[in-house]
Amino acid sequence: MSVLVTGSESPKALTVIRSLGKKGISVTAAADTSQSLGRSSRYSSDSFCYPTPTERPVEYINALKEFLRINQHDVLLPVHSEDTYLIAEHKEILGRYTRVPLHDYARIREVNDKSVLAETARELGIAVPATYIVKQSHDLHQIARIVEYPVVIKMRDSSGSRGVLYANSDTELRERFIMLVKKFRLKENTYPIIQEYIEGDGYGVSLLYNNGDLRAYCTHKRIREYPVSGGPSTLRESTINAEMEKIARDLMEYYEWHGVAMVEFKLRSSDKKPVLIEVNPRIWGSINLSVLAGVDFPYLLYQMAMKGDVDPVINYNVGVQSRNCFADLLAMAGYLYRTGRIKNLKGTRLFPFNDDILSTNDPKPALQFLQSGFRHVIRG
Repeated sequence: MSVLVTGSESPKALTVIRSLGKKGISVTAAADTSQSLGRSSRYSSDSFCYPTPTERPVEYINALKEFLRINQHDVLLPVHSEDTYLIAEHKEILGRYTRVPLHDYARIREVNDKSVLAETARELGIAVPATYIVKQSHDLHQIARIVEYPVVIKMRDSSGSRGVLYANSDTELRERFIMLVKKFRLKENTYPIIQEYIEGDGYGVSLLYNNGDLRAYCTHKRIREYPVSGGPSTLRESTINAEMEKIARDLMEYYEWHGVAMVEFKLRSSDKKPVLIEVNPRIWGSINLSVLAGVDFPYLLYQMAMKGDVDPVINYNVGVQSRNCFADLLAMAGYLYRTGRIKNLKGTRLFPFNDDILSTNDPKPALQFLQSGFRHVIRG
């Protein structure tokens, strides 16, 4: 029983490694750095350093292929967007050496493209923010005159807060849109999208599918996030929202999904209706909460890859919290600075202290995280 986990420098990969390692599965922590959270975990049996997938994709795939050819592993589990795309694209080649529980590359890219997703959702009758597509440069000026502010500028296939900006006027929209295009050297067919800003609390419905059949799900509410303007959650809580969960199931069943995904929503403040924001067609940042609530997605995904199927898990514990303590401290400071009130700082349960990184029986990753953060500060 062995698994290769890529992107092991991230907290979500650490959750995957701990989940599998606690079950007695041998885990290799792979990353583009020799110093990673996953490698420092007691539940990691081995490590592997590969070329950076975003900068050297061909060398990355060749390195994975050669490593798996020499070192037998039963399952390959990618974590980040970039390695998920590349591994899915080369699934047939890598599948000669291991099991790769991912959907088809074309479907993954389609789901992750926010402009395509918004159009598909509208066709299915799913509420989405008003979305504006800039096909050519001169479209921007026309859109800037007709939209209702504030708006969100988003990269079509980004994850987390990468490439997300907000605009409160036509001048800000034009300036920040152009700034994004220049920063990421985007061409017209990959220009960012412009979306209506939805006021409301953020939610996520996490799911596991086996060739279109639901096998597990877990819903959570975002309590805090960083950056506070919109980014990965730093504190979240398991909950239930039947309407939201049905929308997520309908959408992923339309795609005949295979593997894991997390469907993000905003619960609109004005009418308390779910509005689809995006789909993360990969392992998500708050996966530790799902495991703590009783839906062990990493182990279920591993079992499904090995056995072909798993028994459905549709019940979980509601009211469970998890946090990333280090990022949550920044979030709390951000909310306090932004509002001047402590309202947003309430609701955190001190016990049990369910942290994504800190663990009394696996303390080294926290030390590695602090050390890495200190190095980044020193480098400026």
